[in-house]
Amino acid sequence: MDFRNSSILVVDDDTLIRELLSTWLKHREYGVKTAKNGQQALDLIEKHNFDLILLDIMMPDMDGFDVLKALKDMGNSTPVVVMSALTDLKSVVRCIQLGAEDFLSKPIESELLWARLNASLEKKHFRDAQQTWLEELKLLQEIDQELNTTLDREAISWLTLHWGTEKTAALASCIGAIDGNQLHVRAMQGIEAADLPTLTADKQLREVTQTLVPTNGRLHPEAKYRLTLPIHRNAIIRDVAIFDLAAPVSETTMRFLKRLAIHIAIAMHNAQLYADVQAANKAKSNFVAMVSHELKNPLTSIQSYTYLLSRHGAKLPAETQANYLSIITEGATRIHNLALELDDITQIETGLFGLKIEAVSLPDVVLNVVKMFGPQIEDKHQELILELPEAPPLIRADAKRLSQILTNLISNASKYTLENGRIHVSAQLVETDAGRQLQIAVKDSGIGIQPEDQGRIFSQFFRADDEKVANVRGTGLGLNITKKLVELQGGEIGFTSEYGHGSTFFFTLPVIEQETAVTARAQPVA
Repeated sequence: MDFRNSSILVVDDDTLIRELLSTWLKHREYGVKTAKNGQQALDLIEKHNFDLILLDIMMPDMDGFDVLKALKDMGNSTPVVVMSALTDLKSVVRCIQLGAEDFLSKPIESELLWARLNASLEKKHFRDAQQTWLEELKLLQEIDQELNTTLDREAISWLTLHWGTEKTAALASCIGAIDGNQLHVRAMQGIEAADLPTLTADKQLREVTQTLVPTNGRLHPEAKYRLTLPIHRNAIIRDVAIFDLAAPVSETTMRFLKRLAIHIAIAMHNAQLYADVQAANKAKSNFVAMVSHELKNPLTSIQSYTYLLSRHGAKLPAETQANYLSIITEGATRIHNLALELDDITQIETGLFGLKIEAVSLPDVVLNVVKMFGPQIEDKHQELILELPEAPPLIRADAKRLSQILTNLISNASKYTLENGRIHVSAQLVETDAGRQLQIAVKDSGIGIQPEDQGRIFSQFFRADDEKVANVRGTGLGLNITKKLVELQGGEIGFTSEYGHGSTFFFTLPVIEQETAVTARAQPVA
């Protein structure tokens, strides 16, 4: 173990001995200060932190025994190696009782000096390390107590900056979540939001580092170093704390921050679990409310018109009877469709959902679905255009579920497209990481999706607050089920949308054989 640069105080009334020891120690690259008497030594000890004291016993006025007593009264634990020509056992015992670490006899032999000095410094090193560890353990226990009082990610973020700043003396700091290649700051200290530079979540932010900070990226104008502290759980980095410093911190502090990051990660994880439970409870409440609402209206219609038919059916005109039966049928269909959607979700989430994967002809499925929407398209004076490859390859899919996917997408396109609008269904071969796949797209000229809603469009029970959307019946389950059906068949789904100018939903499915011709044909569908 290398103890060079340790600070040593030499106390001796003999000038020659002071100079000799000072020369030896400086030659070994120790930091040295000297005192010619006990009182001068105590004055220096009050002003400086020494790693070791070489103390002469026999000095006038205040001898070494008095210095050891004074150090004990001060609570100073600096190791002391006493030096004296006295070799009697009584003097050695007295020195040890007063707190001396070791004993050297004069004249001092250099080899014995280095042996005693290194042994004493090594003991001090391990005592200091143990004390630091105990202090850090106590601090972490206090931190855990505070963390246990909150399940709010923002509150945890502020506590992280507080403790990190306490430990590093940071001039400014911030913490945020990594989203793609950006760090989205959740809390900051020592800096105004308007002055916060753009922080890219590059490789440097993903490791515990302490580096020089660039001038144009400082959180504080006087900062010279930046310490980054990633907070990860199960090897996945969720958050990063950044501390801009005037001077670098020690390795001991770095080790403490790494331990702190583990505690913060656990607290953040617990907060996320709590948020997930809250979201689940809210989703459950929304689900119950939605199902109640979706069942109440059609059931009320069924009950009302069934009652009218049973009581007055014979007196009602045939046209009125047919209208009542149509309303009853529509209500029953809505209830049936809702039950099917709920059953699909239950089976998918419990892993009981079965698929019949086989070779499927896309044009056959598409034409059957489009034919079903003929009356709806005609009623709204919409135009539906198909653009399929001349001879597309067979795809690996469940024909029934593929039909369900297309039905959901075309139904949404028609519902959210105004009269005289256009719907375009197309397919093309694409190269993906999983190989060649067929990409099917459903494009409409409808109302589009607002930017703030696009991130939640595939969520269960999600319905936008947009008045134009609210006027269209729906459970908020269709797109969620559609996404899961696509993924269960080995494909991916996505969309693009511009509010007020329509949306395009597209999904891929794996092909079985290569396409023999890619000439596209466009045909309007009546």
